[in-house]
Amino acid sequence: MQTSTFVLVALLMGMIVAIYLPMNSSVARYLGSSIAATVTFFVVALMTSIFIFIFYGAYDSIPKIGKVPLYLYLPGFIAAFMVIGTTFLIPKIGARTFFILLVSGQILMAIIVSHLGILESPKDPITLKKILGAALVIAGAALSAG
Repeated sequence: MQTSTFVLVALLMGMIVAIYLPMNSSVARYLGSSIAATVTFFVVALMTSIFIFIFYGAYDSIPKIGKVPLYLYLPGFIAAFMVIGTTFLIPKIGARTFFILLVSGQILMAIIVSHLGILESPKDPITLKKILGAALVIAGAALSAG
């Protein structure tokens, strides 16, 4: 794939996130529970993942599961709290405010992760230009909320 294709896929993923998380909040309203909506979300996600794995999976990866450091399984735990939090917060603060705060937090943490080179990310030192760029993105998002 070309870099432009990766950029388009990432943009599309961002657009999908802006839709599927509020959809899960709607499920919570129907069910009367953020937690029940999250369980439903992950059951469907698990079934979808298994289906995709059956057709496209690398079966030789299964025996390697035990070699993964335990802390690298935390994303599943974190994802559950992210989906529960999203499902709970969007009806309280609105999708626009939620996503502005979510993106702002992602930008700030991405700067730190990249600067330190943690989680196998290439090191990308913080510069004044990067801080200014992040501030402009966050400020632009905040302005759109007004």
